[in-house]
Amino acid sequence: MVRFNKEKGKTGVYSIDAKDDVVEPSPPPSPLKEPIVTQASNVELEKFAALVLKVLGDESIPPTPTNFQIYFDKLLESKPAAFKKRINDFLELESTNNDENHARIEREVKEGFSQIKNIMQVVSTVYRNLNVMQEIIKKRASQLESNANPLSIQNIISSLSEDLNKMFGLTTKQIDLLKDYYQKTTTILQEVDNQSIFDVKYGVYNRRYLLKTLQDEIKLIKNYAHSSSLVLARVKESSLEKVINKKDKDTVVRNIAKLLLKTSRRSDIVAHFGDGIFAMILKHTDIIGAKKACDRISELVYQTSFFVGTGEVETDIELSIVALDTDHNAEEFIAATLEELPHTGKRLVPYIVCVPSIPSEEQ
Repeated sequence: MVRFNKEKGKTGVYSIDAKDDVVEPSPPPSPLKEPIVTQASNVELEKFAALVLKVLGDESIPPTPTNFQIYFDKLLESKPAAFKKRINDFLELESTNNDENHARIEREVKEGFSQIKNIMQVVSTVYRNLNVMQEIIKKRASQLESNANPLSIQNIISSLSEDLNKMFGLTTKQIDLLKDYYQKTTTILQEVDNQSIFDVKYGVYNRRYLLKTLQDEIKLIKNYAHSSSLVLARVKESSLEKVINKKDKDTVVRNIAKLLLKTSRRSDIVAHFGDGIFAMILKHTDIIGAKKACDRISELVYQTSFFVGTGEVETDIELSIVALDTDHNAEEFIAATLEELPHTGKRLVPYIVCVPSIPSEEQ
């Protein structure tokens, strides 16, 4: 059993949430790297967003994200086709096609339910046939017990054989149907699982979603020229070695994931990369902001006590940071931060800012 020592972390925990990241303004994009068209689109988008906010204010509509999206789409419809195309092309990178993904998964789940319904119907038929077979066997057995005539016994056995052959034929067809429905259901469930974005064990996003979001964020940085960072976190193995039970180890790691969620902002992405390693994509956050996020994570972890049974586990956490750019890919950023994780901790340094390897000219 793992539980928090609330008294130990009380003051630190609540002061942590009061802190906000200070995101320093990004420098203007270099004319050599950012095309003039992109800069013009930036200006267009900024002016249009300001117009949406003005209309919301004029009509006394609360400027919530949902209302902003509604009025953004509504006002965009009234603009010339060329303007709409430029804005939509510019925003295309942010589109995750959530509705399409949801619709596809819903169709596959419904198809899965349909196959499961077919399986249940066949199972019901097999069940009824088994009951019929039992009654036939009981009937023929009773006839055999009450009849000593060899010819009658032979006729009874012959009738039983015919009944069993008929039942065998029916059952064989039903088994083939069950096999077919089972294979279809397995395929559908595998497809749904392949599209999942959530790690059920730790309550955060999964590796697949992490890599996709990281790739998308790199594309957005190329267009918007803003600063974003990646943080990797892992419970130090020396801490987990003191916990014998695997279930208790998983619970400790799961609670670390909860602490990462607690310190993250709504726009941050917290995901499980694998083997107890967690990643946080801090959008629109430079290295200074990422360092402050790591300070909050360390403070919260070290002020929280974990108990396994009656003993307290001294939790140590590893943290590494990298600034995202357009010169490297997702795998290179993760590789750089993974390499530096073991060099951090309570008795070393709280975190390390990593630099990905320089891409070769061939890349």
